[in-house]
Order: sequence, then C-alpha cells, then structure tokens
Amino acid sequence: MRVFLSYSRKDESVVKALARGLEAAHREVWFDHDLVGGDAWWDSILTNIRDTSVFIFALSDASLHSKPCRLELDYALALDRPILPVEVGPVKSFRMSPIAELQVIRFRPTEVQTGMAVLAAVMDVDQRPRPLPDPLPKPPPIPYGYLLALGRQIESTELSPADQVDALDQLRRALGEETDTSVRRDILTILRNLRTKPWRTNRTEREIDALLFVNTTRSLEDDVRPESPSRRARRPCRQCRRRCRRPSARTRRNPTPELGSRSGSRRSRPSRRRSGRPG
Repeated sequence: MRVFLSYSRKDESVVKALARGLEAAHREVWFDHDLVGGDAWWDSILTNIRDTSVFIFALSDASLHSKPCRLELDYALALDRPILPVEVGPVKSFRMSPIAELQVIRFRPTEVQTGMAVLAAVMDVDQRPRPLPDPLPKPPPIPYGYLLALGRQIESTELSPADQVDALDQLRRALGEETDTSVRRDILTILRNLRTKPWRTNRTEREIDALLFVNTTRSLEDDVRPESPSRRARRPCRQCRRRCRRPSARTRRNPTPELGSRSGSRRSRPSRRRSGRPG
C-alpha cells in the first residue's frame, strides 16, 4: 500500500517525523519532499494521489488555509480515496472543511501512543480498498498558476501601458487575497522584476513603489511585536522566591515617588528647626 501525505510547509518537521514512523512500520509513504529537480511537480502530485491507498491530510490551521492542500484534498475526495485526517498542529476550527465529518487522529512526535494510533488507522483503512471512479474527475489546476503565467509574461514580452495596468491589478488583488507567506514573497518579487523593465511607465513605477512600501512595512510590523508586560522578567520576591507581581518589602517601604510630588521633587526645602530649648 502507498500512503500520500498532504501537508503545509509550516508543519514539515512534524510531518517528517510522521513519515519516518510509518516507514519504520514498512509502509510506503509519498509526499512532495520526494520530488526532484525538473519534475512537473503538480502533475507528479496528482499522479501519486491517484495511486495512493490512504490519503493522510496533515490537519492544522496552516494546511486548512493552504491553497495547494485544499486542492489536493478536493481531488482525493473526487477520486473517492480513503481520507485520514491527522492533527499535526493547532486547529481553531474546521467545521467548514470537507473533513469535518471524519474522525480526526491526533499525532505528536514526542507521544508514542499517538503514532501507534495513526498506524492502526492506516492498517484499518488498508483493509477496505476502493477502486478509482470511471471516468476520472477533471484534475485541479496548478495552484497559483496565474502568478506563474504573469511572471513569464513580464519576463518574455514587453507589456503595453494597458497590460501593465492589468498586471498591477492582478498583483494588487493577489496581495489582498493570498495569506501564504511564500506566495506573498513571490508576488513582491514579480513587482520588483516589473519595476526593472525599461519599458515600464512612470505610473507603473509609482504604483509599484507604493505597493512595495505598504506590504514591506506591514510584514516588518508583523515580525516585530512589542513584548507583553506580563512576560517581562521580574525579580523574585524574598518571601516566595518566585517571579510574581507582588512588590518586594523594599518597594513597599520606599515607593517610587511620582514626579511633581514633594518627595519626588529634585529640590527639597531645607528643614526648619523649632526655636526654643529642647524638650
């Protein structure tokens, strides 16, 4: 039997651990890590989905939002392949997913019993083989094919001003719709490539600069986030020897004076002695 693994790149380390475990149990596993240079990668993926006995969908928020993963899942369902959802990462909700009605198996590399549960489910599905439908359903288009076509068009031909406007509209729309980090990076690369062309118009150059500035700034803001005050390092108090929010005894005795108060002013009034004999 052959097991097909559909996964997001963000879950690659967990999926590799899952694949190693299945291979140790003498199960043939295929996922796109086996592709070599020069392969028609999408055609190879679709061929292996047709040849698989068990289709494992590595379930996570990343795979649910991945366009290639959704296309692979839809094609496996159209082929009536046995689907086995395996949770490999955090999942908020998948009620709107086609696998919502299927039993989900949890897998964690550090928990041996979860690997045994996945293996048992794979062996159970293997005992109920399903033939392919006849005729075969129409294969799904290559993901992000419009970006590939647009990139080739910019590289090979000179675009007219009207074609440049159309290309910018497609790329602007893609930046608003695509959430995958690698895809957004490819879109920005296409924009930079278009900007270097000698035939691009001044209007195209201005719009590209604006798109690059907005999206590059947004990505930097996402990467750099302020540290939460609750996670800042605190000194352990002397009583419980733990990092807590309880002020220390020294802080309670000598609270920090506020600016503008008498005790906090930099210039203090000289103390006046009471006249008369001491008591």
